Amino acid sequence: MAPYELLYRVMAMKGLTGKFLCLALSLLLVLLCAGCDTKGQQAVLTADPVIEESTYKLGDTMGDYTLTDVNGNAYRFSDILSEKKALVLNFWFINCGPCKIEFPYLDEAYRNYNEELEVLAIDCVGDSEADIAAFAADNNLSFPVVAGDTAWESAVRVQGYPTTIVVDRFGTVAMVHTGYIDSTDTFERIFEFFTADDYTATLVKNISDIQ
Repeated sequence: MAPYELLYRVMAMKGLTGKFLCLALSLLLVLLCAGCDTKGQQAVLTADPVIEESTYKLGDTMGDYTLTDVNGNAYRFSDILSEKKALVLNFWFINCGPCKIEFPYLDEAYRNYNEELEVLAIDCVGDSEADIAAFAADNNLSFPVVAGDTAWESAVRVQGYPTTIVVDRFGTVAMVHTGYIDSTDTFERIFEFFTADDYTATLVKNISDIQ
């Protein structure tokens, strides 16, 4: 029997016992609702993925990977989505001119939304971890930067750099954008859309579709 059906039946009971049970059950329902994490506990990711054997496109369920940034911090996708409302994967490389143009806007937006979502910037063309770490430090990047496996390029079907992918709170690849984004406002519009409390599963084919 569902809790709400039980509550309805209890409310129909007469006398002190019924009133007491109704109050107790009401409190229980409040506690249950308070324990629901609207930020991402509903996320369902593919378990034990192998990046060399995986491919992802818009609408697919993302695998539960663990990536380590250049500072030695590990980020497991399922852990991120249990605490935050979205995961943004940005694919780039050091000598990518458009990536360098985009990063200041991405960084500023991230600083404003880092409590709501996580950004992982993944260099997947084989640049050394030392060079990536130096680039991140020189540019004062606040989001985690990763020296990623080169297999990521094929797995997410990178057509150009930078490529930005949003994995929503349900674990779905909900947006794939190729090309640089040239304003903080655009990133914030994307971030606001995917972190909104009333967000429902949506596949965004074009940023212009986000109002």
